[in-house]
Formats: sequence, structure tokens, C-alpha cells
Amino acid sequence: MVKPVRILIAGVTSVSAFALMPTAPAQADEATYLQRLLPTYGSYLDPQQLLAEGYRVCQAERSGSGSAPAVSMVYRDLAASVSLAYDLVSAATVELGC
Repeated sequence: MVKPVRILIAGVTSVSAFALMPTAPAQADEATYLQRLLPTYGSYLDPQQLLAEGYRVCQAERSGSGSAPAVSMVYRDLAASVSLAYDLVSAATVELGC
């Protein structure tokens, strides 16, 4: 009788531990990110530049800076328009899983 109780307790414990595990961050979708930006900004920036800046935005967002400072960062980094900076931050936040 003791053995089935141990199995039950072990099962409940493992299920409880699984429920408390943090969820993984959203998967980065680089292709969709680039599809959002390249038609408008592809003549100005290449895909590598867009991805690099997108991941810088994610790093800034994760450090707690927020979207407004991220837009300013992109504006400065790329010597870009506010519109491009806003679109890049928006796309990075949604598609790259910031």
C-alpha cells in the first residue's frame, strides 16, 4: 500500500513542478519580421541591418527601457526617420518576441 502512495505523490509533485515552470519566450519569426519591413525600407536597409537593429530593440525592451526609448535608439542608430524607427520597434516587439 505504501508504494502506490509514493507513486501518486511523485506524480503530483512532477505535475506541480511542470505547472510552475516559466514559459519559454515567443519564438522569433525573422521571416515575418523582414516581410513587414523590407517592402517599405528594403531600399534603405538590408536584411542584416534590420535584424541586427531588431534584436537590439529586443535587448533594450528586456532591460526595461520601453518602446519610446527604443524608438529613439533606432532613430539615432540608423539615422532613420521616426516612421522607420517606430515600424521597426513595432515589428521587433511582435515578430521577434521581445
